[in-house]
Amino acid sequence: MRKYHIVFVICLYTILACKNNIKDQEKTISDVNNKSGSIVIDGTTLNYSIKGKGTPFLLIGSDPEYFSKDFLNNFRLYSIEMRFNAKEYEPIDLSEYNIDNLFKDIDTLRSVLGLEKFIIGGHSVLGAVAHKYAKKHPKYVSHVVMMATPRTWGTTEYKDSVKTYWENASEKRKLLYNEKLKQFEKEKNDTLNRRELFIKSLVASGPKRWHDENLDATQFFERVNYNLDFLYHLFGKVMPKYDLCSPKEKIDIPVFAAIGKSDYIAPSTLWHITCKESTRLTVSLFEKSGHTPQYEQSELFNKRLVDWIQRN
Repeated sequence: MRKYHIVFVICLYTILACKNNIKDQEKTISDVNNKSGSIVIDGTTLNYSIKGKGTPFLLIGSDPEYFSKDFLNNFRLYSIEMRFNAKEYEPIDLSEYNIDNLFKDIDTLRSVLGLEKFIIGGHSVLGAVAHKYAKKHPKYVSHVVMMATPRTWGTTEYKDSVKTYWENASEKRKLLYNEKLKQFEKEKNDTLNRRELFIKSLVASGPKRWHDENLDATQFFERVNYNLDFLYHLFGKVMPKYDLCSPKEKIDIPVFAAIGKSDYIAPSTLWHITCKESTRLTVSLFEKSGHTPQYEQSELFNKRLVDWIQRN
């Protein structure tokens, strides 16, 4: 979920240097390839990192490590923390924090880092946040990329689709999921803090998250910070329900939705309807992916995304 920056300086230097020495130009790109920094909002430190080269791609609140080196050869990835995963989080009155505050956090980072035109992307429900940000600030956004984002969230349709899709999963997958849940219940004890319990619950849900139902994702989740009170508020109150196909969500910006066939959290069947209000939407199904196609089929994801950008 990512990046901001001083790319203007890089581009200017590159333009001037290309007349002189290509090797010097490449060295300059390499030297500035990785950047990091932070800003403080309401006492919370929001970190950002910048990797890669190419088209600016702002990733909100997601793990940049899910993206491959090939991706970074095509995109300059600006990865930004949000309050729910900030390592230095200052609690606030959550009753006063709404989606406009969320947009303000994103836009503050955008402004500080100087991004004026970029692709914005988000994973899972954060893809819908990216979509909504683009609607509010269309002058900044060239494209929207949603990864494993449910078309609708918090609605009866969403709940029914998840239930039905899981009922049609293989018996092997369902059996493994039940075994992992039983193991999770056994591992619960008073010595585990909330974060540790949350991570174990995510790992236990693996058969619903990954095409490879046996994948142990402990390492992925352990490297992420979770401010759980804010996280639950974000997905329960700030983004309580939506339908990206509703007329009020229409945006005149190209949208790419990457969805996994083995995703039982945001099932592909949610995208089987035609979004008549969104004529610039492309839905791409990844046959061997679950809830993280940008990682599970990274090579194919990169190819499809680059091809789509070129066409749009």
